Order: sequence, then structure tokens, then C-alpha cells
Amino acid sequence: MGQHRRDLVTACPERLLGSLGGMTELLRSAIGCVQEAGWTYEPPSSAEDGIPAALHTAPETVIRWVSSFSLLSNSDETVWFLSRDDYSTEAEGAFAWNEWEQLSLQAATTDEEADAVSRFWKHHLPVLLSVRDGYEYLAVRDDGAVVHGAEPEFEEAVVVFSQFEDLLRYITTRPARPVHVVDRLLFGATSRSDTTPGG
Repeated sequence: MGQHRRDLVTACPERLLGSLGGMTELLRSAIGCVQEAGWTYEPPSSAEDGIPAALHTAPETVIRWVSSFSLLSNSDETVWFLSRDDYSTEAEGAFAWNEWEQLSLQAATTDEEADAVSRFWKHHLPVLLSVRDGYEYLAVRDDGAVVHGAEPEFEEAVVVFSQFEDLLRYITTRPARPVHVVDRLLFGATSRSDTTPGG
């Protein structure tokens, strides 16, 4: 296990929240908080080959987030944030960044269903995938909102945060009463009140 895996990127101090000097601090704090919860972090790869096509319309904050690690997953690798490299057409792994879209397209029985699936995913960029309790995801919608969806109808997504920064802030504050889908996905909380907005 490398030095980067053992050492936390940054602590998850609540005192930091009132004085976040910028987006970099928020990104580092969110990564540190999931590490404290047992997640594995590996630093971003040094090669910056430009932005993958899938990220061309993504908000700047999302691009900075996915560029801040090469691996960010829970300890058993059943829940993970997608990294910048994952959006590359050459990315290797058991699941593609758009795996749930591909599954939905395979399940579509008519051209109309396939068109509806394609329209949905054209406006939603997955940022987190989970296979822990079935297939789930968090995605960023064109307007910046973060949505949660799950099998069997991936496209029946629910808004959980009005913007991506709210997700990162929620991770850093990690409320004492876990009642949010993010708590279940990231921290293993067992509450099923998953539609409670966090931001």
C-alpha cells in the first residue's frame, strides 16, 4: 500500500467548513472525509491528456473533482467515484462510466424506449457508481443538479442536491443523523429515507 493510500489527503475538520478558502479546499476536504470513512484514494495520474469527450459539457467543479484522484472507492470497491481517466475511451475496468446507460439501451424493447434512454443520458453525467446493493448511481444533470437513480429503471432519477458543490459540502459535514442516500452510498448508513434532499 503506497504512501498516498495510507495518508489522508486532508483531515475532515468541521472548523474548516466555515473558512473554506476555495474549491480546492472543498475537494480536498471531501476526499479526506471519505478516506476517514475507510475509502481508498490514489492521486491523479500525472499525464494530463486533455479533457475526455464525455466531460466537455460538465461543470468546471465536476471536472476539477474527477481530476483530483485516479481512484476513490470504498474499501470493497463496490462504490466508487469516477475519475477523469474513467471517462476516457481507453479506460479499463469492469464497468464503463456509462455502463447503466448501456444496460438500459440493451433492455429497451422499442426504438422509442431507446430514444428516451439516450435523451436522458445526454443530459446526465454519472459521477459515482455503486454495485453494493444493486446498481445505483449519482449523476450531474445539465443544470448542475445531482440526481440519484437505481435499477431497474435507471432513468427514474430523483434530485438529491441542487448543485454538485452541495454534494461535496454534505460529504464534509456528514450530519449526525444519516438520512440521505449519500450516507448509504458513501458511509454505509442503513437508513432508507433516501429522498431527503441534503442541500
